Amino acid sequence: MNRNPDIDTDAFQSIGSIVGKMVDGMKRDIAYQGGKITRNGVYRNVPMSVYHSDCCDGPSISSSGLREIAPPDGCPLKFWDNSYLNPDRAPEEPKDHFNLGKAVHTLLLGEDGFRDEFVIRPEEFPDYKTKAAREWRDAQIAAGKTVLLPSALEQIEGMADRVARDQTFIDLLRGDVERSVIYKDQKTGVWVKTRPDSIPTDNVIADLKTTSDASDRGCALSVRKFNYHMQLALAGTAIREVRGVDIRDHVLLFIEPKRPYAYNIKPIDAQYIELGARQNRAALNAFAECWNSGFWPTYWYSGVTISPTDQFEKMIENEPSIPKAA
Repeated sequence: MNRNPDIDTDAFQSIGSIVGKMVDGMKRDIAYQGGKITRNGVYRNVPMSVYHSDCCDGPSISSSGLREIAPPDGCPLKFWDNSYLNPDRAPEEPKDHFNLGKAVHTLLLGEDGFRDEFVIRPEEFPDYKTKAAREWRDAQIAAGKTVLLPSALEQIEGMADRVARDQTFIDLLRGDVERSVIYKDQKTGVWVKTRPDSIPTDNVIADLKTTSDASDRGCALSVRKFNYHMQLALAGTAIREVRGVDIRDHVLLFIEPKRPYAYNIKPIDAQYIELGARQNRAALNAFAECWNSGFWPTYWYSGVTISPTDQFEKMIENEPSIPKAA
């Protein structure tokens, strides 16, 4: 398969150089050993349950929270309603959904790591209606594993097999995996958390996403719908804050979770990343203000009147059954 012309593959280092940088990165990483995080760093061995909890010595927020708050479409009230910081939040029920992209990435790194991270729900438990099934599920979650349905394993293997022969795809995912980059924002005092698919050994960061439509149009819609540009921007900001490395290129790797598992490698324009960084800043400022005041507003009010789109207006004007005046 031809390499994507938008990716500077000449920038990728030799295997020896990559391994050397990964070893250097390990030396700089911090092994999480429990308790509250009190200093900036790249942390390894942070369980997901801890990462999404009150793990720092002050209020913290991750990319998903910032994206839920950020203007123009965010809603601070919705964020607060589900936040770990909210003592009145509704209890979260464990569900059989997970990050397919993460599972594919883990499998690409090796079967041993995949077995350490994931477990397949036994056929004897078709659901979690029985006490035995719930106890088994809870034990797996307590052990830090992600439970997969047997049907999901076929998807994961299919996607991994599809991209395994594309060297550009694989090279883009090289780096330190399962790391949490955590730092205190100097402007607000808020702890910021991000967990990229991999911490790059160079200046190119990539993230793997599943999508129902990996066409150019589908990828563009996904970036806008899920604010992936904000997620990439935050990862870049965090790596610069913690390691002093400026990320030069940001790439999303989209793959469809159904046969034939078509995929697309999409670099994200630098202007898009800059807009994401600005939205992250707005969301961080809003989070700090809401936390300090105790007031969590609903949707952002822009003051702009809702007007018909040009397309809708043209459609009405061209419809012969609609009179020119009411």
